Amino acid sequence: MAMVNIPSTNDDPQYRYKMPRLVSKKEGRGNGSKTCIVNMTDVARALKRPPQYTTKWFGAELGAQTTFTNKEGEGERAIVNGHHDTPIFQTMLDKFIDKFVLCGNCHLPEIDMNVKKGIIGAKCKACGWAGELDNNHKVAAFILKNPPDAGGFGVTNLAVDAGKDVKTKDERRKEREEKRKAKAAGAEEGGDDDAEEDEEAAAKAKKEKKEKKEKKEKKEKKETTRGLDGDDGQEGEEGAAKEKKEKKEKKEKKEKKDGKEKKEKKEGKEKSSKKKVEEEVAAESDDSDDGKKEEEEVGYDSEITLSVIKVMREFVETKSGKAKPEDFFEELRMQQLAKLFDHKIRFYIALESLMPNGSMDAKEVGRDEVKGSIEKVLAATKIPVSDVLSGFDTYLSVNEKAVRSFPMVLKVIYDEEWAAEDDLMKHYRDEEGAGGPGFETAKKSGAPFIKWLETADDSDDDEDDDDDEDSD
Repeated sequence: MAMVNIPSTNDDPQYRYKMPRLVSKKEGRGNGSKTCIVNMTDVARALKRPPQYTTKWFGAELGAQTTFTNKEGEGERAIVNGHHDTPIFQTMLDKFIDKFVLCGNCHLPEIDMNVKKGIIGAKCKACGWAGELDNNHKVAAFILKNPPDAGGFGVTNLAVDAGKDVKTKDERRKEREEKRKAKAAGAEEGGDDDAEEDEEAAAKAKKEKKEKKEKKEKKEKKETTRGLDGDDGQEGEEGAAKEKKEKKEKKEKKEKKDGKEKKEKKEGKEKSSKKKVEEEVAAESDDSDDGKKEEEEVGYDSEITLSVIKVMREFVETKSGKAKPEDFFEELRMQQLAKLFDHKIRFYIALESLMPNGSMDAKEVGRDEVKGSIEKVLAATKIPVSDVLSGFDTYLSVNEKAVRSFPMVLKVIYDEEWAAEDDLMKHYRDEEGAGGPGFETAKKSGAPFIKWLETADDSDDDEDDDDDEDSD
C-alpha cells in the first residue's frame, strides 16, 4: 500500500511519520450515489484518531451525510453520500491533521487528544506543549459527545465500538412500537391483580399511619401527667434543669477541645507547607545546577555537537542546499531540545551546517537561504554579540579554507548589523574575545577590515572638525 507523509503536503522523503494513501470507491447512481472510503480504519489508526472522527469531518466539510458501520460480513465501512474524488478527500484530511493531529508548537503528529470540562485539548509527547484544539468546528460537537478512549483509537460511547451496528430510524421506531404493545398487553392481563394489590397497599399504609398517631398521643399524655403530679413534677423539673446544665457544660467542653485541635492542626499544616516549599526550592536549585552542568559539558568539539552538525548537514542536503529558514531553524531547535546544548553552540552548529567544508565567504553568507537562516537563529533568542563573533572565530579554527575570505565576511556581518562597529572593535581590537577557539586566526585575518573601520572613524572625526571650523 502506498504511503504518504503526515500531512501529505510535507515533501520530505526522509520524514518518519507516514500514513496510507486514501483509497475511495464510488458506488450507486442518482439519489443513491455514495462514495466508500475503503481504508479509512488504516488511515485513522496511523493518525491515532478514531475513524468516526475523520468520517464525520468529511461530512462536515462536504455538507454531506456520512455513516461508519461495522456489520458482519462487510467489516468496517466509511460512507459519504454523493460521488467525490480521492484527491478531494486527501486535501480535506490534511486540513483535519492540521487542526486535530499536529502539535501547535513543534508541528509533529505526537499529541494525545483529550476531552475535559467540555473542551477538546491535547498534550504533545515530543515537546511537552499542552493546549486547546479547534473547539469551534462542526466536528468538535461530535468529538465532545463521543470523546476518544484511553488509547485514542476509538470512542467511548458509540455502538460500533462494541462491534454492534447502528440501527436506522425505522428499526428504532419499530422497536418502540413493539415495546408499547407488549406493555399494553401486560396491563390488560394483570389489570385485576394490580387493582387488588393497590387496595391492599393503601389499607396497609392507612393502618400504619393510625398506629403511629395513637402512639404519639399516648406518649404526650404520659409526659403531661408526670408534670402535673406534685413530687414527680418537681423532680421532673429539677431533672430537666440538671440535664440541661450538663448538656451545656458538655457542649462548652467539646467546643474548647475542637478549637484546640483545630489550632494544632492549622499550625502543623503551616509547618508542613513551609517545609514542603523549602524542599521544592532546594529541588529546583539542584535541577537548575544539573541542567547547567549538562549544558556546560557540550562544547564546540564535543561528540554531541559533531553529531548534530552531521544531522543538520544531511537535512540541508535533502533540500539541495536551499532549505527554508523556518524549516532549518525548526529542525535545529528540535535537535537542541533533544541534545540539550546552549544557544551559543546552536549558532556555531548553524554556521557549520549551512556552510560545510570551509565554504564560507562573503557571497555564501549573503545568499538568501544562508542569510535568512542565520537571521532566524539570531532573532529567535537574543544572544550576546560576543557569542556570535565567537561562533565565526571557531568556524575558522576548524575550516582553514575560509580564513582568506574572512575580512569580507566581517563586512557582511557589519552591513547586516549582526554586530555593530563598537562590538567588532571590542572583540578584535580590544581583544575581549581572546582565549576563544580561533580568535587569534580571526583577529589576524580580519585585521584589514578592523583597520578600515578605524580609518573610517578618523575620517569622520576630521570632517566633523572641518565643519566646526567652517561654522566659526
